Parts: sequence; structure tokens; C-alpha cells
Amino acid sequence: MRIYYAMEAEGLRHHVRSALGVDERAWNRLNQRVHEWRRGLESRHGIPADLGLRPGELVPAPQPCTCGCHPEPASRQGAEVIAGGLRLIEDFAAEFGGVRLTNICLDKGDVTAYRRVSLDRLFNRVNATAAQDGAHAFVIFGQEPEEMVTGLYHRLRNYNPVPARHGACDDGWHTRNVPIERVIGGPAFRDPDGDCLLQAAGFVAHALLSQEEPPDTEGDFNGLAGTFDILDRSLNRRAARGDPRGVVRR
Repeated sequence: MRIYYAMEAEGLRHHVRSALGVDERAWNRLNQRVHEWRRGLESRHGIPADLGLRPGELVPAPQPCTCGCHPEPASRQGAEVIAGGLRLIEDFAAEFGGVRLTNICLDKGDVTAYRRVSLDRLFNRVNATAAQDGAHAFVIFGQEPEEMVTGLYHRLRNYNPVPARHGACDDGWHTRNVPIERVIGGPAFRDPDGDCLLQAAGFVAHALLSQEEPPDTEGDFNGLAGTFDILDRSLNRRAARGDPRGVVRR
């Protein structure tokens, strides 16, 4: 069983969903490691260990003034916190394994119902990964309950048309029905402020969004330039074999 913690981030041009998958055998150890890291933040920076860390508040988007001058750089501390969270995930993956990051990034100009499409891609990648591993998955979303999420999940459990890889199927259609039977239990919803693993997934989504939408081509005003590159062994590259980082883009 792998438990996925899913968060989303949205920019002017891109929509991102990131899911931190944790194997049942690794969950206790990773949870302990994250809480130790949070206690370290409290002792070093005075950030309460039980405070919900929101990426948009740690590194708020810079607001350029109307005169056209460049915005002031954001506080380095917030960017360092996010980078530290990503390093924790990557180091854990390298040392113990048992964690897998699945990332979806869609260009909003190319996809109309981008939130629904990104959710479809996430469910399908999680299901495919579980099938390849001979396991099952459970997904927790860091948001309020939403009909689109539950409705799409139940629909894909019954009817999920997937393009056939080699021409038409036996029935003449170019798609085949692959229900997401490996994603079990129905989607759960939780407030990310009270869940450190959801917050970690939010860091990943925000770092990927910052890579896709740099605040300014002439400077790193939110301090996150290159942060997503921290991730390597923790990435689920099977999710999109045509992308070097495994990011699903369509």
C-alpha cells in the first residue's frame, strides 16, 4: 500500500498537481523524520513545529510596481525552508526508498478544464504505478471536500477510457477501459495546516510551478530558482517517460 498526499498550485500560465507517495513500510520513519526537521526549524528559526507551512506565505509572489521597476526579493528564509523540505524528501528516498513523487504540470492555455484534466492524469498515474508495483494506493487531498474530485474518482473506478498503444483494440475502438481499481478507499480530504506530509507535497508543487514560471527572467525574486532540481531519486519518472523529470505535461 502506498499513501499519496496530493496538493496543487496555480500560476498565471500553469496548473500543477504534486503527490507525495509513501509506502506503508516507510511511513512511520518518514513521519518521524519530518517532525524532527520541524523541531529543528523551531529551534533554529523560531518557526513553531505545529505551524502550518504554506508555500504562498513562505515565499509570496512578488508584486512589481506600476512604474516598471523590479520587485524586491522575497525573504530568503522562506525559500530555505522549502528547499530544506525537498532535501529531506530526496535524502530519505536515497537512504531508505519508499517515497515517490508524481507531478502533473499543464499549460492552462492549452487545456480548457485543466483542474479536471490534471486530476484525471494524477489518478491514472497513481493507478498505473500501483499496478506496476503489484500494490494499491490511497490518496489524501489537502483541501476541502470537492464534488469534482469524488465524482471523477468514482467515474474512473467504473469507466476509464485509455488510448490503445497499438492501433485499435479487439472491439475496433482505439481506447480500452482501464478502471482505476488500484486506487482504493475513495479520496480523503484533510486540512494541510495540520498535516506535515501534505505541506511537503505543497512544497514540491510550488517548486515545480516556480521552475515553470520564473518570477522574472532577470532575477530570482522568490529564491526558488533551481529548487525543484534538488529532487532526483524521489521522482516517479515512469509517470511520463518522455520528460526527463517524469513530469506529466499533457
